[in-house]
Amino acid sequence: MDQKQLRALEARCTQEEPPPCQAGCPLGVDARDFHNEMGKKKYAQARKILEKHIPLSPIVALLCEGPCRAFCHRKDLGGSINTPQLEKFCIENSQSKARTLPLPPKFHKVALIGSGPDALTASFDLVKKGYKTFLYHLEEGPGSWLIGHKLLEQEILDTEIAGLKKLGVHFIAVEKLNKEHIPIDEYHALLLSDNADILSGDSHTPDFETGHIHDCYFTSPFAKSEHPFIDAISGGRLAALSIDRFLQGASLTASRVQMRRGKTDLYVNTSEIPSVPLIVSQNQGTYTEDEAVNEANRCIRCECLECVKKCTFLQEYKAFPKTYARRIYNNSAIVKGNHQANKMINSCSLCRQCEVVCPNDFSMADLCLEARSQMVKEDRMPPSAQHFALEEMHSATAEGQFLSHAKGQKDSTALFFPGCQLAGIRPEQSAKLYGVLTKSQPQTGLWLDCCGAPLYWSGRTDEFAQFTTEFVRKWRSMGEPDIITACSSCQYIFENHLVDETGEKVLPVVRSAWQTIADLDIDATGAGELLAVSDPCTARHNTDIQEAVRGLVIKAGYRLSPLAASKELTECCGFGGLMESCNHDLATKVVTARAAQTEDTILTYCAMCRDQIAKTGKEVTHILDLLFSDTAIVASDAPITLSGRRHNRRLLKTRFQETLVGEITPPRDWEAVTLHIDSEVAGTLEVRRILIDDIQKALHCALERGRFFQHGNGETKMCYHTAGTVTYWVQFREDDGYHIEGAWSHRMTITEGPQ
Repeated sequence: MDQKQLRALEARCTQEEPPPCQAGCPLGVDARDFHNEMGKKKYAQARKILEKHIPLSPIVALLCEGPCRAFCHRKDLGGSINTPQLEKFCIENSQSKARTLPLPPKFHKVALIGSGPDALTASFDLVKKGYKTFLYHLEEGPGSWLIGHKLLEQEILDTEIAGLKKLGVHFIAVEKLNKEHIPIDEYHALLLSDNADILSGDSHTPDFETGHIHDCYFTSPFAKSEHPFIDAISGGRLAALSIDRFLQGASLTASRVQMRRGKTDLYVNTSEIPSVPLIVSQNQGTYTEDEAVNEANRCIRCECLECVKKCTFLQEYKAFPKTYARRIYNNSAIVKGNHQANKMINSCSLCRQCEVVCPNDFSMADLCLEARSQMVKEDRMPPSAQHFALEEMHSATAEGQFLSHAKGQKDSTALFFPGCQLAGIRPEQSAKLYGVLTKSQPQTGLWLDCCGAPLYWSGRTDEFAQFTTEFVRKWRSMGEPDIITACSSCQYIFENHLVDETGEKVLPVVRSAWQTIADLDIDATGAGELLAVSDPCTARHNTDIQEAVRGLVIKAGYRLSPLAASKELTECCGFGGLMESCNHDLATKVVTARAAQTEDTILTYCAMCRDQIAKTGKEVTHILDLLFSDTAIVASDAPITLSGRRHNRRLLKTRFQETLVGEITPPRDWEAVTLHIDSEVAGTLEVRRILIDDIQKALHCALERGRFFQHGNGETKMCYHTAGTVTYWVQFREDDGYHIEGAWSHRMTITEGPQ
């Protein structure tokens, strides 16, 4: 990802856009944060927010007409927030702690002619920048039309004028605001305010954005306005900026932030926000503390965060997509040093819910996939991040792969592809489902294998392309039949990512098993119980599968319970996209949140979703439990172990080899090693992802070599076995088999010395 791509991606996330109240404020006050602090009774903090943007804040807070209210999203939900009254309350109930430190003095002299709000504001901004600032006013005193204002006490005006004098503004009273009374030739720039008659009747139209009239003359760009006071304040600030640029010889317009006038791209979903009536002051327009706090808390705190509200992964790293894009870009730019975003990049489940809820289709999945691919290409992907998932895939392909026409058939019109997880978790039901399919369509072959999803998830694009090319070769060798799959992840891969040896995309006809059997007669055993259907994330856009499953549930005699995060809005179970392998703790949070969505029993049609949700203790069943009640797994049963999955895949392959082609698969030597493992040790092995296979292989190798490490008492022994880059260590006792006391693994290289 280059800078241009980063900027384009960042632009799709609106979270950093200002809320409409801030966009509608001529001074850019962050009213959202101001309301937040006011609602917490943190008046000093609220005042800091005002003073960050507002000059002469005690005056402005009293006289602001509140143009921001026209853009407030609360407008149609009880009435716009009364920000002007809250500002007034804040100023009256807090002390200013702001310290204004002018910059070093500059050579240039600036004259501000007239003493309206624009001239006062400009004097404040210019003197801070170090300019010699002189404000000419009529003899009635500085403040012009502010003097005698019914909402402004003279004492407040006098205090603010005294503050300007202390900063260095020179106030000069004159009889008339014209050339005869003001030595304009002494100044390098002039701001014309009020009724100044400096240009001797010359007619010049001021530039609306800069206030520039001609030569060194400037005026407020908001001479006539719907909100005369606050726009005059804003106009003075804009004119001061223009004068500063002019005196520095810079462009008056280049890279200048334009007035938003309420325009913002921030997406705010107000569909579920209740209407709350405006708090009306009972004290002649002045809020009491309770009234002020309650009014401030009516603010809906406008923000987008639609994806973050729903995604546990995005919440985990405490930011939003635009920030994540920057982190990932910066992470990839690091040549030497700690790549701190690696874990975050690998933890996304790639479920694509974010694309559905984002108003601009921002895809964290594509962002993380591209980053993973780059990490793999640059050889800086941590081995531990993806090792186990890829080993599982290779095991399913090498040990569990089987491809055959149906028994007695010489060709296939369809191939049943249950998927490696269904085969490993529910081998008996996989066999029964195949029997149903062959009964309705006898020329349905069988294909036990993995679809290669872990390679896709890991960003190993070259390996994945090679895998799918081989997959297409095998499919074509069977006559290019339709593919019937019971796994929506497999279906997603087959429909979107298959290529042949020329690199051309291949699009086989792919059908869901649930659609295929949707018209079958089913025994209604449900007796009206409620089931909440949880769709796998890879089926979020496949309405045909969603409806087929729900039809089967109803046929089975069950009622459907609503689940908010279902269908297009469904959430990941924590397994997909390598989340479970890379960030087990986060995967646990994700599936826990999913299980908590309903009090009813959950039904899913993804084998891995079922077992992931079962880890939380939630009652969850699989669609096959409804179809084949004689082999149903109890909804409260714990999930199968990692070792059990691998063992079941081999058993299912062996079973079909014998029944379909008459082949007998002899057991492997290491499978004869008898183990005894108590539940506590078994739980530790599961967390460490050390399989029964690994332990049996380690013991078998040690027995063949006759080499062990032995403790002093002679009862406890240790052995090791290296498989690829991983070395497994096993601690055990011999007694009617091998009692396993513990096991560990690492990626260090063990170098043996001479015998």
